[in-house]
Amino acid sequence: MERIDDLQCKGYRIIQDSEAFCYGTDAVLLANFAKQGVKRGRVFDLCTGNGIVPLLLAAKTEAESIYGIEIQREAVELARRSVALNEEARIHILEGDLCKIQEQRTAEGKSLASSFTVVTANPPYMQGDLQNPLEKKNIARHEVSCSFTDVSEAARYLLAPKGRFYLVHRPKRMAEIISILREKGLEPKRLQMVHSFVEGEAKLFLLEAVRGASVELRILPPLILYREKGVYTKELLEIYGVGAS
Repeated sequence: MERIDDLQCKGYRIIQDSEAFCYGTDAVLLANFAKQGVKRGRVFDLCTGNGIVPLLLAAKTEAESIYGIEIQREAVELARRSVALNEEARIHILEGDLCKIQEQRTAEGKSLASSFTVVTANPPYMQGDLQNPLEKKNIARHEVSCSFTDVSEAARYLLAPKGRFYLVHRPKRMAEIISILREKGLEPKRLQMVHSFVEGEAKLFLLEAVRGASVELRILPPLILYREKGVYTKELLEIYGVGAS
């Protein structure tokens, strides 16, 4: 069933399908983490799903243009309808396989190579044979249509020299992900761990990598999501734009 959700930022809204894959907290955290690197630049979102990251970055930044690519046609149609709903001319949603990113073109028909200052990705987290019964959710959550190596290669292709790649992922794969990024010439520069509760293990991490940068990694203070069960922290409320109570 479709619904329209308020993004709590400048009146932006998103169309979602509750029977398919709706966006989660990880996408909201990614957009918030990436926004400071956007400024007035050009942005490309990999694994864009229903377009949540492009919509949030359009609402929160002065980006010149924002592209997103998604392989699932139903999600592409939802994203494009949300773009139209918000009358957002800066956002362009491409339907296609990020493994074939070289075949895609800008709205003006130009190559995408080395033309973006920021690339973002909320990629599939899971490897192996575990599968969601719903194919749409399976593709979004498991490395069915692309691996992290594919994602990093696409980011490297899209980024201009010194361009920034922002991603969110699971801590258990951090060592592998950092290794792949460095192999592709994307140097990790800022890392933030995300915890549900202050005393718990990290559930996610946010990472900024820069194309062709020197070796130096900053570890930021951790982001805590809940003060107690069911009660968001002030920091998370501010990220969602609903104010702290």
